[in-house]
Amino acid sequence: MSGITHFDRFTKPALRGLVDAMENDRKQEEQSLNAVESLVSEENVYSHEFAYDVIKKSNQIAAMIGVGAEPPVRDKDAVARRMGEMAKFGLKDIVTEEELLKLHQPRNNAEQTALIDKLTVKVADLVKNLQDRIKISKVQVLTQGKINYDDNNVKVSIDFTEDMPDSHKVVLTGDNTWANPEHDVIGDLIAWDQQYQDTNGKQADVILMSRETQALLLKNTVIVTEAAGINNSGRGRVSVDELNSVLGGYGLPGIRVVTRTKVTTKNIYTGQDEVIDVFPNNRVVFASSRAATFLYGPTVENNFQPGIVLQAYDKEEPIQSILRVAAAGFPIIENPNLLLYADVIPEEGAEG
Repeated sequence: MSGITHFDRFTKPALRGLVDAMENDRKQEEQSLNAVESLVSEENVYSHEFAYDVIKKSNQIAAMIGVGAEPPVRDKDAVARRMGEMAKFGLKDIVTEEELLKLHQPRNNAEQTALIDKLTVKVADLVKNLQDRIKISKVQVLTQGKINYDDNNVKVSIDFTEDMPDSHKVVLTGDNTWANPEHDVIGDLIAWDQQYQDTNGKQADVILMSRETQALLLKNTVIVTEAAGINNSGRGRVSVDELNSVLGGYGLPGIRVVTRTKVTTKNIYTGQDEVIDVFPNNRVVFASSRAATFLYGPTVENNFQPGIVLQAYDKEEPIQSILRVAAAGFPIIENPNLLLYADVIPEEGAEG
């Protein structure tokens, strides 16, 4: 059958090269989520039940049962199978028979080149879509400390924060929240920085916060007075540069603002748009690069090796060609001590 696999751009070496190039580009990007994602290390593992192995070690999953009822015996095979399904990432695009006819009967060479270019863009989009899904899971586990999955008859919830020190889980209330412009936010950051150093013997690599939370710092009277001086206390806010200068003067880790805290994507099973919370708007996160890890597991498609694999193959029944990307992976909190969460305002209270 004359599909697409005989074209140079859709051979295995060419597709492998495209994935490698896009992975390299991803690691070079400095966009908001990419910068957070870069804190999460990656590791290749070869267990076929790697996701289940993580859960088994964490020992944090239990069933909901009625009062007086016996808890069920966990079916290890079923859990491993379902976790394997949940941890498998993949997408595909179909080149229809009509598209193949146009591709093999072009009016001229330029038209055929344009059609191949269009398919190449589709291939790149598949890889990017998978990278984005993995990126979201990395940022979620780093900044929320949890993995929640409820789709396609698979429901899993893992809370890694149970292993964090209690002193690393701060919730401000009442007048002590950052919603109070008079509150000593500098004192909070210094105290949390010291707590982090007491636990780990080092400072955090970075302090993460949302744009909404940063906006509250820009209007905080303690910050304004530090930046402008007591004689200029009538100012309503400071600039971002002034804020960073004030905090830097206290030897605090650098602040990285996460501008994209929610991601809208189409649910592949329902076809409906869904909003995924990536970063809590009300949270300040002290983090270091060795706190979380994304485990890449082996897939059949990748010759039983870990990593992202991109495929192109032809079918005869029905007549079509398939573009397909896949990977297996799972994010974990590897060192809970290297994270400190401070919820500085009520969950819906971040206003600039």
